[in-house]
Amino acid sequence: MEFEKGIAVLTFNRGNQICDIVQAVLDTKPNDARVIVCDDGSTDTTGEQLLRFPEITYIRGKNLGVGANRNRAVYSLRNVDFIAILEDDLVPTEKGWFETYMKFVLHTNIHHLCRVQNKFVDETVPDFTNWVKTNLSLTPIYGPTPRGDLTFISNMVIRHVGAFHPEFVGVGHAHGQWSDRVVAANLVSHPNKWIDIHEVSTTFRQVGDTTGGRWDKNPEEIQKQVNINAALRKRLGVSPIYISPFLP
Repeated sequence: MEFEKGIAVLTFNRGNQICDIVQAVLDTKPNDARVIVCDDGSTDTTGEQLLRFPEITYIRGKNLGVGANRNRAVYSLRNVDFIAILEDDLVPTEKGWFETYMKFVLHTNIHHLCRVQNKFVDETVPDFTNWVKTNLSLTPIYGPTPRGDLTFISNMVIRHVGAFHPEFVGVGHAHGQWSDRVVAANLVSHPNKWIDIHEVSTTFRQVGDTTGGRWDKNPEEIQKQVNINAALRKRLGVSPIYISPFLP
């Protein structure tokens, strides 16, 4: 069976490195995967730099923050079977990463995977890990919280959870609240909610995950955004679980 595949790169003011990241995605993606770049209102040369890639779709909107930019990706790829969402500070270095994630999702009832780099928790269902190692030749790893720099989902997440909550502005907690809703929708059939695959995690290179781009704003302003969004996440909980995908 053939599946539709999509990869979204999220960016803001990374004109100095966006081409390297997009080229790496093009070099390592499945041949039939669609690639889009969602730009959260960059004011640098990002748009100009991306003109050299006629094979991608470039989507630009107002500067509304991480959650809104993710909604551009979710909306644009809402009819795709398997979706990877990468932030503009993560570079894939080897082919096969997308196919490995897809293989894992197809053989488990886990429809959301994410990076858990350097923050690990112990397996609580050893039989599951042993089954995955034996039957898929893969090693699940688990984290205490979801990282936002890479998310891999099936279309089940789009159909049952949909968009990121529109009240989140700026940075912080939009992805966490959305991931909580994914779990509440019973789309991660494991008590360790935040799962990655060791064999894939080692094939990515981090470039400037705390500098440049949206991190160039005043640190006090960033912290204020994070605090406001933390309070919003607490107030919202996981309600509603489903929000219809929309284009900000």
